[in-house]
Amino acid sequence: MSDLFYVFGIAVVVLALVVTAIGLRAHGFPKSRGAVLAGLTVFTLLVAGTCTYAVVLAREEKEHREHEWAEWREQQAEEQESAEQAAEPEAAADEGGAEEPEGGEAAGGEAETIELTSPEDGSLVFDTDTVEAAAGTITIDYTNPSPVPHNVAIEADGETVAEGDVVTGGDVSSVSVDLEPGTYVFYCSVPGHREAGMEGQLKVK
Repeated sequence: MSDLFYVFGIAVVVLALVVTAIGLRAHGFPKSRGAVLAGLTVFTLLVAGTCTYAVVLAREEKEHREHEWAEWREQQAEEQESAEQAAEPEAAADEGGAEEPEGGEAAGGEAETIELTSPEDGSLVFDTDTVEAAAGTITIDYTNPSPVPHNVAIEADGETVAEGDVVTGGDVSSVSVDLEPGTYVFYCSVPGHREAGMEGQLKVK
């Protein structure tokens, strides 16, 4: 389809150059009204064809981007489901063992929750780029007040260890993970958002 667009475009340019060259060299060109009408007809058809294929290509590009976005959301849903399924056996094992506080004590501290948000206009930044927490079970609740889709994820040593749902319009994306003292990264995993600056440091003491 894109090849035809270029063919029509090149044809219009070539025909314009040919007509211009003939007009400069031939006295009284064009010599008949029929030639003028024929030339205008050819130009009209070529321009119409070029415009038509431009519109078609634009629609195809939009559909392609929508398809990529749908595939990404489906992949995120599958990964989230896999993570939940993997967590179920661990939860069952914890329930069957001796009574003790949840993962926070195992990591050396109590559970702690961090609240995050971002601008209502959808800007690709969090409201802060540095947060601190005590070692143990750390939960980040990110509230997205904008219509632009965002979420929150945590990265340790270059690997994502927790990732929340993508949310909009005031919904909350939440992640919870046991972390030892160190420096980690929290970020939005929607394609392009982290690269645009939607990330920060999570300092665990």
